[in-house]
Amino acid sequence: MRRTLVFFLLAVLSVLSLAQAEIRDFPQGKTEMVWVLTGFGPAQELRLAVEGLPEGRFRVSLGLSLEGTASELSALGFFGAPLLVQAMGSQTLDLSALSVLVRRREALAVGERYALPGGEFFVREKGEIAGVLCLIGEFRPADRPETLIDVALSLGDPVYFLPLLRVRERGRTTFEMVLVEYRRP
Repeated sequence: MRRTLVFFLLAVLSVLSLAQAEIRDFPQGKTEMVWVLTGFGPAQELRLAVEGLPEGRFRVSLGLSLEGTASELSALGFFGAPLLVQAMGSQTLDLSALSVLVRRREALAVGERYALPGGEFFVREKGEIAGVLCLIGEFRPADRPETLIDVALSLGDPVYFLPLLRVRERGRTTFEMVLVEYRRP
């Protein structure tokens, strides 16, 4: 279980580094987002609220609910820092190529393939996830041909993290983070 928790924390931190919207993109009022994360035992929930305040100020609230036994959860320490240090260099995915997609998402077209550093992205369709219009596609890392990563990129609404990130290895889903709620001000 300890290894699962370490991988979970590393995956969440990798995903969090893929911020899709800048804080300044959020309107005044409170925008609330909820993702469900699976692949590490029971489903976990990540909640994010971005509140636009007067004078260009913002309030951000982030919550992560984890489920497990007392001993499993106590292994996390303060945000799992000791485990993260210990786990550096373990088998994680390099998602940095996806940051190019995030920045250029308006220029992507359905049915097209795009070469990226470290892999290829194919745009499958436009669709909605939790009421947010998205481009949905798949990224295939060049160094891991058995891995396919489904990705959704928000086209209009500010969504801080990716609306969908699903990692499939040899046809089996090993991690999924999907936006399940989106509330606009």
